[in-house]
Amino acid sequence: MSVFEEQPISNVVWKLASELDPNDYNPNRVLTDEFRILALNIQRFGWIQPILINKNNIIIDGFHRWKLAQDSKELYKMFSGRVPCVVMDLDDREAMLLTIRINRAKGVHEASSMAKIAKKLVNEFGMTPANLQEELGMGGREVELLLADTVFVIKEIDKWQYSKAWYPYEDKKKYGNSDIN
Repeated sequence: MSVFEEQPISNVVWKLASELDPNDYNPNRVLTDEFRILALNIQRFGWIQPILINKNNIIIDGFHRWKLAQDSKELYKMFSGRVPCVVMDLDDREAMLLTIRINRAKGVHEASSMAKIAKKLVNEFGMTPANLQEELGMGGREVELLLADTVFVIKEIDKWQYSKAWYPYEDKKKYGNSDIN
């Protein structure tokens, strides 16, 4: 067997979504708008990432894709109620650790990078702010902020009122010259 055949991703099996069960420890939550984006992606491009399960059909990663496969009439019909799965031979401890590692490794979106992409989509690919709202599941204000030259101007940061309890780290008046832990 080659190194490629040994990889879990090389062994995708299609299972009925109704045969799978969620785990009881997943810390990940998906907001409604992001859930819609996930549905749009699967409808438009198909399944690009399988659901990771253990031998007992408990979901390790992919809960929201699994839920969507059952809740979306379009997806259910499109794939006959089935979802692509990779079965891992993991005990509960390993499965829990893997779930957290996968979720942490997905990272976060950094605002200035998102702004660059949004501007490129508008300026080079002719998308409108309304297109961005629809395609990215964003509100009008979010898109407006991304397309603005600077978020600080939009937020009127120079007029922002800070609480007297807030002291910047650099303000040595309150803390003297000692380091703050």
